Amino acid sequence: MAFSGLMSVESLKLGLLPIVSYFIYVYLLKPALHFVHRAIHYHGFPCYPRNFIFGHSLLFWTNFPFPYNLESFQRMFHEATNKLAAHDQDQSLTVCWLTLHPNVLPVSHEAVEVIMNKKNVRKQFFYKFMGLGNGLVASEPALWKVRRKLIEPFFSTKKIKGYAKHMDQEVKSFTQQLNTETGKPVDLEDQIHSSTLNIILKSALSIPLDDSIEDKKSLTELVNKVEPNLVRRSLNPLYHIDWVAKFTKFGRYYFETLDLVEKVLARMLNRRKQLLSSTSHESENQDFVSLLEGKVDQQGFFDELITMIAAGHETTAVGLRWILFNLGHHPDVQERLYREIVQFFPDDTPVDDMDKINQCNYLDQCIKESLRLNPPIHVFARYLEEDVVVKDKRLLKDTGVLVSCPIIHHNPNVYPDPEKYDPDRWTPENASKIPKAAYIPFGYGPRSCIGYRYAILELKIYTIQIIRKFSLRSTRKHESIPSKFEITLKPCLPLEIIVTPRNNN
Repeated sequence: MAFSGLMSVESLKLGLLPIVSYFIYVYLLKPALHFVHRAIHYHGFPCYPRNFIFGHSLLFWTNFPFPYNLESFQRMFHEATNKLAAHDQDQSLTVCWLTLHPNVLPVSHEAVEVIMNKKNVRKQFFYKFMGLGNGLVASEPALWKVRRKLIEPFFSTKKIKGYAKHMDQEVKSFTQQLNTETGKPVDLEDQIHSSTLNIILKSALSIPLDDSIEDKKSLTELVNKVEPNLVRRSLNPLYHIDWVAKFTKFGRYYFETLDLVEKVLARMLNRRKQLLSSTSHESENQDFVSLLEGKVDQQGFFDELITMIAAGHETTAVGLRWILFNLGHHPDVQERLYREIVQFFPDDTPVDDMDKINQCNYLDQCIKESLRLNPPIHVFARYLEEDVVVKDKRLLKDTGVLVSCPIIHHNPNVYPDPEKYDPDRWTPENASKIPKAAYIPFGYGPRSCIGYRYAILELKIYTIQIIRKFSLRSTRKHESIPSKFEITLKPCLPLEIIVTPRNNN
């Protein structure tokens, strides 16, 4: 019996040995070998001088070894990436070393075109910290493909033409409110964010523009709280694991904020049901909610709804603030734009005719140039899903890539005098010389922004309504406004403008 028991123990050890060895290899040895191989591979690539242990991290963590300062990191991010990009001698790509981890930073549009191709659609880990769950922006490729197909009808040409009417209605109300802000320096951040949120809630949930005012105000405040949380959670590895983060003060605040967003949206969905069941309100023809109801589970439904609302108003709001600020520095551009606008939309003509809007060519140039100079969506992060070659440099599968819009948009080889605001870069003759991958305010490749046409239309309607009623003058120099890293690229200082009614207003 003793011999039999001994044999059983020995048999158990022999059986466990390959299992333990397998897990050691798969979860420890293989990742370690892969890490070493990747670090050695990128060792000879172009890069800014770095610390052997910390890499370029000290460019971002300026007060090392003391606890990092979130505000300092947000301000330093683009200054640091610009230093890295400027060091590249052959204008293709450089490597950003975060401690011993290499991340590729494309510098040229040729590199962007190769890297952001149709196969490389897997996003980096920190997208899941944006508070958007598994929505379209952050989801894994398999889920993204299914959901994108479901959502595409919301942005069809026919649907977008319909949205123009309530966009115009809201923007008309917005310009009337501007009459109370004239003659003094004012930053319109709060007013613009509230207004663009109003529009997306009308499009997505059929909530009337003058309804649910308190919930809309609460939602605006909550979305503004979510953005800085992305950066803070990304920077601290302890916050990366949900159950660990929930033991911290920040983690509790992070998840409580997301819960509050869902509660506000739940109230709005109940209000939508009330309105649609009323005889005085008719259902919108397939709003965003009706597209998803019954086709995704409850969590997926909330994830996509939060993604649509956050992305649908935040990027437009930030983009509009920069457009008005840039126009405020160029009275000659403003006047030329005004003359074009009043040809198609004189006096109080409704601005809801897409054919006429599309004929405003100089308007299109002004908006494109502002989005080039100050792109709201400023960083795209991917993992390569296959080896790719950029100018004889092989980039390995699973390598992290950071595509910076400001770097690509300020390449002097494509945009001479890149810091200058010059709408004439976008005349048909000049625009034809600009490669597609050199202009990426809404991304590039299959995971580019699904709602870019919606956003452009909204920006055009705002700009038309404002410029035909008011002239603008910016009070700060453009170069004096540092930017900060959040989900969108925001100014660190108020974008103050002085709004003056035109003579016929």
